[in-house]
Amino acid sequence: MKLSTSGRKAVLLSFACFLLLLMCPQPGRAIPAFARKFGVKCYTCHTIPPALNKNGYMFKRLGYRMPPDNMDGSKPAPPVHTLDNQIPFRITNALALILQGSFTDDKTVADAGNTVASSPVSACNSGSVANQQKSSCSSFNLDEAALFIASTVPDTGFSYFGHYELYQGGENDLEQGFGVYTGGRANNSYFIKAGEIHMQEGEGTRAAMFYNLFPDPSYTLTNVDPLGFSLDQHPVGVDVGYTHASNYFERIFGVSAKITNGLNADGSEILDSSTKNSKDVWADADYWFGEDSGVTVMMYRGSKDQIQNAGAPNEFTFRPTIWRQGMFGNYFMFDKLDLLGGYIHSQDDWQWTQGGGLNHYLANNYRGEVDYYIQTGTALMARIDRGTARITPQPKVADIAWGVGAEHALTPLGNVVARLTYNQEHDGDPLALAGTTDKNLMLDVRIMF
Repeated sequence: MKLSTSGRKAVLLSFACFLLLLMCPQPGRAIPAFARKFGVKCYTCHTIPPALNKNGYMFKRLGYRMPPDNMDGSKPAPPVHTLDNQIPFRITNALALILQGSFTDDKTVADAGNTVASSPVSACNSGSVANQQKSSCSSFNLDEAALFIASTVPDTGFSYFGHYELYQGGENDLEQGFGVYTGGRANNSYFIKAGEIHMQEGEGTRAAMFYNLFPDPSYTLTNVDPLGFSLDQHPVGVDVGYTHASNYFERIFGVSAKITNGLNADGSEILDSSTKNSKDVWADADYWFGEDSGVTVMMYRGSKDQIQNAGAPNEFTFRPTIWRQGMFGNYFMFDKLDLLGGYIHSQDDWQWTQGGGLNHYLANNYRGEVDYYIQTGTALMARIDRGTARITPQPKVADIAWGVGAEHALTPLGNVVARLTYNQEHDGDPLALAGTTDKNLMLDVRIMF
């Protein structure tokens, strides 16, 4: 990655600022809603926000209620609706605001024949060298401003959660909004939720979670196929689950299943009435054990209308079936080292010509990650995703994405986090049989209050 003189100065300044932030933590002035409500630090439910630990997983499975710390098996576990009922409702304990700003230096290199999209930011430059198209951009950004509202209804099994993006990528949008009923006891509970729900979020052990120590989820989880499908979606539907926990929550077993409306032809979520009558199904099984380790198995089956050869005289539409099967796991040891890995197999219908026989998009993606927690609130991380994809009968193309980084919480509470990461991603296009490489250096600060 070759930087201009001004780019090098900006990068050096970013490193210097990050080191200064590491050495000079500041006191926190505000705290997230759940930490306010229970009088705890963010680390009660997170390794470093937003990455969940085992306790945070149980907190969500119990409908945003704190797991009891005295569940030793000597007496029946308390009913879910009695948990935390001694805490009075306060609106300040139900609202939270997330802000994230960053400095980024981005570079994109496309193989001959591919097009590198020009960024609207004035600092971006583009050109062509040796049969390759290149673009570069350095900028200061407001990445996200998001409002959350979530709480329980006292003395009932009901709770609710809302996530509205005030600003992200120049747009605002309702990301999630649903109600939950949780029943049973703290060690054997069930839930049903309905509304607009993230497809792969809140379920799964740490290697399968979208929200992690890096700015973006793992490529294996977010890869967008030629049909415009990704697990990174928030459709409208119903989610049901069951959770069993042993004494002191040493081992946890959870299963979940969602039935949703799925996606429109352009890949967006179906939020209201549609001509699509089929429903998409997602399911997973999670097992937590040991200090903070876990294994997840997941499956997705869905469909969406696909516009083929868009804008061409031979444009047509068909409805492919989409399959995803995956397995993920992490092993946490020495209270410091977390080893993560995972695999997803993809198989989607593909039609080259209208009325022709069905072919398939086939892909296999693997992920690996190592996170080392130097101390509470400070971590070093490295990850790599590799995979292959093809649309039969064409040959395979390869994908590879890797990243390294460090982050540090600037407050004892853990609600202000500074992070420095470098990520490089090469996407092989199985349709065009060409590739694009993206390089991104980012220094960001995330504030949660």
